[in-house]
Amino acid sequence: MNEHAIIIFQENPVPGKVKTRLGEVIGSEKAVEVYEYLLHHTHELVRDYPADVFVYFLDNVDEGYLLNDQYHLGLQGKGLLGERMQRAFVDVLSKGYEKVLFIRVAGTMELSNDILDEAFEALSYQDLVVGPAHDGTIYLLGMTKVHDKVFDHNDWKSDSLIVELTQEAKDMGLEMHKLPQLYEVEQYEDLKSLKGLLNIH
Repeated sequence: MNEHAIIIFQENPVPGKVKTRLGEVIGSEKAVEVYEYLLHHTHELVRDYPADVFVYFLDNVDEGYLLNDQYHLGLQGKGLLGERMQRAFVDVLSKGYEKVLFIRVAGTMELSNDILDEAFEALSYQDLVVGPAHDGTIYLLGMTKVHDKVFDHNDWKSDSLIVELTQEAKDMGLEMHKLPQLYEVEQYEDLKSLKGLLNIH
């Protein structure tokens, strides 16, 4: 059995439901295109990575994402994002995996195998690993056992999230490793090269 697992939370790509802040500027249909492009990038990265992948859908399970034997599909269930994340970590860790990463699907084009390697390696000697995004949020969260207080956030899109998580880890006496900061695609200014690729003006 693989000791490494990756959790992905995925939304069904419906206009007005994904990349909503971006959709206010470029339109909800184009925002779906951006979401699907980033989604494809994420799965291209993890499908051949040496870790089992658990995809939790918000509404309906899409069997088309059983990309190989390492993939497992399910539903996120009810509750706030933090509650759903906590449930997913409990679920995956209870299956016997030693190191588990949660990555924000369709968040960034900059996530790489090297960063995933660093994250899993850091969990050999640290309690938590986080990937800080340029806007103060996170693109990745990793742990080897569930630390309940980490999930007690009402707003996971807050620009002070990484600061809050760092303070919480310190208060709880947890060692935390920070990965390189990456750019997330959440607003028009973040699109950069995607404007040309997806014909966005």
